[in-house]
Amino acid sequence: MHVIVDNLRADPWAITAGIAAVIAAIVAIITLFVAIRTLRLTARQTRLAKKTLDATKAELELANAQLTETAKASRQTQEALKLGHQQLEFMQKADLDRARSLAPRITARMELGGSGARYVLRLSNSGATASYVLVTGRDPAGDFHNPFRQKLDPGEDIMLTEFYVLPSTQQNYCQGIRIRAKDLLGNKYITEYRSLGVSLAYPIFREPWLGKDIGAPRPSRCSEDVSWEVEHFERTIGEPDEPVEQGFDIDAPA
Repeated sequence: MHVIVDNLRADPWAITAGIAAVIAAIVAIITLFVAIRTLRLTARQTRLAKKTLDATKAELELANAQLTETAKASRQTQEALKLGHQQLEFMQKADLDRARSLAPRITARMELGGSGARYVLRLSNSGATASYVLVTGRDPAGDFHNPFRQKLDPGEDIMLTEFYVLPSTQQNYCQGIRIRAKDLLGNKYITEYRSLGVSLAYPIFREPWLGKDIGAPRPSRCSEDVSWEVEHFERTIGEPDEPVEQGFDIDAPA
């Protein structure tokens, strides 16, 4: 036996539930696609971050290597500068020693002249070649003299007849004898005798300040100074008078 139903009534709650289920399925599918896309995007960003991190590590390693090489180059540069400074000091010292080896050393003494009637001043150079030799001072009579010689070779002696003493005179010494000379480099040297006689000869040697620009010490008796004032007949045209050394007493006992 068959039952035929020709008019079924729709259940509104079932339809609503079905529609809701369909909508929920659609939302779920969309959410799934969004989640998959987000996951892929996140994975891509992760890979990009990893690449960035790897690149940063590589840059840091390169920077560290460059820093190491820079430090190494800096040490090499410092060593080269130190070596160059040592070589410069050696060259400066060699130049200073060379300049000192060119120093003349002129002394004076009174010796009997050819006739044997008087003592005459004799210059002797026991150092290197001296040039522009100027001798100034006064004879026993108080007259001044300033003989000049162009050159005085090593070991050379010359007689200066301008300065002499007679054995019979009471005042038998010359006064204020100052011998100026230059070496081959133009540095000035001075030998001074406050009094110079047959048995009276106390020299004061004055040297130039060699190596002043490299810190060499000033000589205890510098040729920039003199022991007593410069007199008019000692003055050289174009050159200033040397100042008197402060605190030095030429008349004090040796």
